[in-house]
Amino acid sequence: MKKLYKFIEVLFSIFLVSTYAYLIYLLNDFGFFANKLLLVVCAIILLIIILILFGIFKLKQKLLKALLFIVGVIGILINIIGVYYLNSTLDFLENFGNKKQEYDYYYVISLKKSTYKDLSNLKNKKIGMVEGLDSEVLNKIKINYEKKAYEKVDSLLESLYENDTDAIIVSDIEEYILEENDEDFSRKVKVIHTIKIKKENEVEASIKDTSNQSFSLYISGIDTAGVISKVSRSDVNIIATVNPKTNQVLLTTIPRDYYVQLHGTTGLKDKLTHAGIYGINMSITTIEDLLDMDIDYYARVNFDTVVHLVNELGGISVYSDRNLSFCNIKEGYNHLMGDCALRFARERKSYETGDRHRGENQEEVIKAIINKVETSSSLLTKYNSILKNLEGDFETNATLEEIKNLVKLQVSNMPKWTVKTYNLNGSDSHNYTYSGGNRVLYVMEPLEDSVNKTKEIIKAVLEGKTFEEIGI
Repeated sequence: MKKLYKFIEVLFSIFLVSTYAYLIYLLNDFGFFANKLLLVVCAIILLIIILILFGIFKLKQKLLKALLFIVGVIGILINIIGVYYLNSTLDFLENFGNKKQEYDYYYVISLKKSTYKDLSNLKNKKIGMVEGLDSEVLNKIKINYEKKAYEKVDSLLESLYENDTDAIIVSDIEEYILEENDEDFSRKVKVIHTIKIKKENEVEASIKDTSNQSFSLYISGIDTAGVISKVSRSDVNIIATVNPKTNQVLLTTIPRDYYVQLHGTTGLKDKLTHAGIYGINMSITTIEDLLDMDIDYYARVNFDTVVHLVNELGGISVYSDRNLSFCNIKEGYNHLMGDCALRFARERKSYETGDRHRGENQEEVIKAIINKVETSSSLLTKYNSILKNLEGDFETNATLEEIKNLVKLQVSNMPKWTVKTYNLNGSDSHNYTYSGGNRVLYVMEPLEDSVNKTKEIIKAVLEGKTFEEIGI
């Protein structure tokens, strides 16, 4: 029996020390030991562990040994919980920084009234497409069919409407153009097959020590739900300029309808939101051209990101400057859950200034989320649930190390960040767009003074000037 007790004591001691050592390793890896208070706490816990082990192996009193054993079991449980939370965080951050790949989607479309349900129903039928369609797309159509090529996407759609073809193949960009040009498009057709093609142009991140070097982050909110890698219009375009030395964050909102030259194109300008349908790289380079700056990182979110995050936080308190007809929103602060927070962030028709006010609402939602994270007493108990439900809702090109550097900065210095907002302005207009086909669309013509002022402010924040010095 004594040998059994001895074996249990040794096994217990090994488990206690190993769980504590692994917890210390993770805390050090995340940079928590830069926080002197935490270092002192860990040193005290280590001293307690030494006393526990000394008591178990050296003391003769059975009652005292039993009490020390219970304390040791509690310590093991605390270590396991700490390891669990840290590993959950690490897994989330690794996934958060891994989803860099984008995909183009192609759709096989037929008339809604047709009997075709899937690709196999089109065997030996006529399928139309725009000339020069990527062979990689065609190779994924594993049936025999008659190919009909057209010069323009408008002619392609006309062939379907007039029954010259049984189905057509369009890219996600072409589908968007058809929807813009024909309000009845979505009611007349149906998608019977989807083809997914990997995009080649991935966005390389800058290599920076984000704990002491200023950087810029492009936040792109695409107007879709579901898979984050799907290209779509970028309805939210915010540049976060972060200076970790001055602990300042500048949020610069660019209106979705800003009339800009898409990077690498000539001729007609386009709405900034349309850059998103060509991929995140097009949005980034177009904004870099507009503001004469380098964007170091990007983070892309969609509808699901907002809904899931706000719901997991138990809702947020958002300020509205007026009564709104949806979600019972009143002037003042309103408690909103995910769906209503998303709708509030997207609303523009209720405001005289339209998209300008929508940008302000989006900033209010961001501020409300930050405030809820900082003040929520239930965040710790829901921490793992929040991480699990947000997996796949974010995409970034920042590396795990760069994200951890920001974590280290926060836990070591606990800085109080000052957040300011600035919005680019423009004048209302209507014009043809690069992606809009033959329709004249609403656009916002950039005001030169507003663009130049924005360039100056962003540069000043990056260089370390305070908001007081800049005058905002």
